[in-house]
Amino acid sequence: MGKADQFVFVAVRLKCKALADVAGKPLLLRLVERVAEGFPMDRIVLCTSVHPQDDEIEAFAHQHGINCFRGDEQDVMARFIGAADHYGAATIARVTGDNPLTDPDMLAYLFERHVLEGAEYSYCDDLPVGTRAEIIDVAALRRIHGQLADPSHSEYMTYMLRRPDKMKVMEVLVRDPVLRRPELSVTVDTEADIALVRAIHEHFDGKLPPLAAIIHWLDTVPELSIKVAPPPATPPAWLACGYRDDPVH
Repeated sequence: MGKADQFVFVAVRLKCKALADVAGKPLLLRLVERVAEGFPMDRIVLCTSVHPQDDEIEAFAHQHGINCFRGDEQDVMARFIGAADHYGAATIARVTGDNPLTDPDMLAYLFERHVLEGAEYSYCDDLPVGTRAEIIDVAALRRIHGQLADPSHSEYMTYMLRRPDKMKVMEVLVRDPVLRRPELSVTVDTEADIALVRAIHEHFDGKLPPLAAIIHWLDTVPELSIKVAPPPATPPAWLACGYRDDPVH
């Protein structure tokens, strides 16, 4: 169940199709319920912005008894730091609101390995896209935030965190070959993605089994439109994801 100062922060904006219907429940509720299979509800926090359009996210959180923190619209890292201060979090899992199939078992394993290895940032790229999470020490997040070239771009903080020259970074590898399917994508970006996630939930009657069973079923229904995940990309030229003391090329 994790330590009392370990939290799951769900980064969500209304534009993420967060409240789209998935087998009778909002996508965001499906995500929270999935995470809550392995993590206490009182340590799951929806982290959204102060923009008026995200009032609906806060109302949704209140309706369903989910913690909610609102912060800077552009500086997502500052938003996370503010939420950590508010809830007393020392270590957080970063989950994005468009990933309702986030795997709770791997989430617990990531926390475990992160603590055992004394890492400051831990990630796993072996799982299907849309089922992963990242583990971050809040102290490290606070330290690097002041070093960023442009914190307003920290919505893309993965690029800023995978810097072993700035913090102790650990890649966690998946031991089970059944789960090692990084080429699959079940994240929600488009209407077709929502249709896929609906099909998965409907097949399992709204009660998702372990990730291995989901992957097995997907392999048996080639007629479903399953995206192939692209290989890890370099940051686009317009993204200011560096640090102030990085050399200028």
